[in-house]
Amino acid sequence: AMYARWLARGDKALSAEEWQAVQAAMSGNPDVNPEQGGYTVPKETARSILEALKAYGGMREAATVIQTAGGNPLSYPTTDGTAEEGELVPENSAATDDDIEFGTKGLGGYKFSSKVVTVPFELMQDTAIDVEALVNGRLTTRLGRVTNRFYTTGSGVAQPMGAVTASATGKTGAVSAIPAITYEDLVDLEHSVDPAYRMNASYMFHDQVLAMVRKIKDADGRPIFVPSLADGSVGGAPARLMNRPITINQHMAVPAASARSILFGDLSKYIIRDIMRVTLFRFTDSAYTKKGQVGFLAWMRSDGNLMDVGGAVKHFRHGAAA
Repeated sequence: AMYARWLARGDKALSAEEWQAVQAAMSGNPDVNPEQGGYTVPKETARSILEALKAYGGMREAATVIQTAGGNPLSYPTTDGTAEEGELVPENSAATDDDIEFGTKGLGGYKFSSKVVTVPFELMQDTAIDVEALVNGRLTTRLGRVTNRFYTTGSGVAQPMGAVTASATGKTGAVSAIPAITYEDLVDLEHSVDPAYRMNASYMFHDQVLAMVRKIKDADGRPIFVPSLADGSVGGAPARLMNRPITINQHMAVPAASARSILFGDLSKYIIRDIMRVTLFRFTDSAYTKKGQVGFLAWMRSDGNLMDVGGAVKHFRHGAAA
């Protein structure tokens, strides 16, 4: 309730006692204080905002998402057991040593902003408008899209490591004047991933790649991948490819020479870390007042990385241009 009143009417809408509660919620974050218009979004609201980010892009839908209260560096252990196996031991013989080799990958907390969302005075003064839903919806959309882009193709240098960047090449298509994907390319891509990871594997690609895949035909000119009654996609695009789930991600590359346009594998090995402290600023200074607006700016911290060293996710790369 305090949060909604603060969004609609600003700092003066909260009593001194309520500001004390806000300050207590912001303890440990010295860069933000009520006098500067900063307000730490309540925990429940922050969680709902972070959950709503799933709707934008696809990475959060396929990845594993964790939430932490603070932003201290987080180390994840990594190990590759795909080539390990036990042994047959003769009677009265000792077992062989084969220690597990562990490594680590880190998750930090990169800072993302929604950019300033402006709301006209008219909407702020209209009691029929749900200001909380309006502001939260806009900042969720913007944060969802920008973070998804980095989770997909981020370089890992001063930004999250994207799933495409972290993955290895599973199959490279043939040299072609026009980008193409064949049925054989998809088979080879699947089998480039160890069977241990294929149990929970899925595809991820841009909608234009799905359009290209739907046009793959057999020797008699019939589409190989067709909608079915089983998955409820009759009349539309197939919901599965090679009997694997599909995730559409518009930040994946479109078909082009040498583009990495398809991800396949156990995408749950990609870990997204959200830091629960989402901070919102409300601006009523002259830059906005002279335009009859109130400004809102949200900050959040997040990171992502493919926490696997055994090749759980591979990508398809189109061949070079002929």
